[in-house]
Amino acid sequence: MRDLPTPDLIAAIATAPGRGGVGVVRVSGADVAALAVAMLGRLPTPRHATFTRFLDADGSTLDEGIALLFVAPHSFTGESVLELQGHGGPVVLNLILQRCIELGARLAGPGEFTRRAYLNGKLDLAQAEAVADLIDAASTEAARSAVRSLSGAFSARVHELLEALTRLRMLVEATLDFPDEEIDFLKQADAFGRLDRIEAALAGVRSQARQGALLREGLTVVLIGQPNVGKSSLLNQLAGFEAAIVTEIAGTTRDTVREAIQIQGVPLHIIDTAGLRETDDAVEKIGIARTWAALDQADVALLLVDAAHGVGADERAILARLP
Repeated sequence: MRDLPTPDLIAAIATAPGRGGVGVVRVSGADVAALAVAMLGRLPTPRHATFTRFLDADGSTLDEGIALLFVAPHSFTGESVLELQGHGGPVVLNLILQRCIELGARLAGPGEFTRRAYLNGKLDLAQAEAVADLIDAASTEAARSAVRSLSGAFSARVHELLEALTRLRMLVEATLDFPDEEIDFLKQADAFGRLDRIEAALAGVRSQARQGALLREGLTVVLIGQPNVGKSSLLNQLAGFEAAIVTEIAGTTRDTVREAIQIQGVPLHIIDTAGLRETDDAVEKIGIARTWAALDQADVALLLVDAAHGVGADERAILARLP
């Protein structure tokens, strides 16, 4: 367990901003019990939902709701935690939060509850990052991936890899420390086979990390090609509505048009661009410059070609300029 530098009381509204049926104010720290007695008029039974009044300084009722007390170390943060579940209006939640601050708590910083959970050994770093990934998940697959990391699946793979490396290091050190021994420690322990398996496991961890980044951030796909080859039509089809103007006039798209979609759980940021061609039109030139700028940030460039003409010199020139 890591020692907290400042084990003071922290409080924050734990539910998303806006109106809702239920809102939660969370308090964590060593003096939660005293705050609970002052706020509720009694100490709730730990780990039991208690319907009670939330009291102001003069004894009047701020709200009525559920109080949940978790005694250290059996809580998310590893400290004693009080959760006050009241009505989800922003005014009443701020009144409850303000009362907690009057009773000695301070406003928690961003991610401070998760930070304390990490410092108290309740989460490792990968799990702490998974909390943020789960909150920010933009797709079902991203959420599932974050839950797997939060449950410790990714950390377990990393720890297995570290243990395998430690055992291999012990074999190498034994060989170096006892060079005159007739025992070939490395050969008997299949050291090279172990190293191959470690390399394969490391590649798997890297692949899983890349997959996690892909699910979090998504892919940026830029649609490029000559004017009127169907870039805007494809964007509209993928988006499910007319995000871009489509006409028979070449050069209709003068600026980048961006839409976010999901395909098989993977977030995609689709960018429609101005058609690439030689032009004297000043506005169209700006649009073409923005096309090339968008390509610098692309994960995937999708070149669309008119099926009636196929890949010609103009398309080959575009491909040659791709980063």
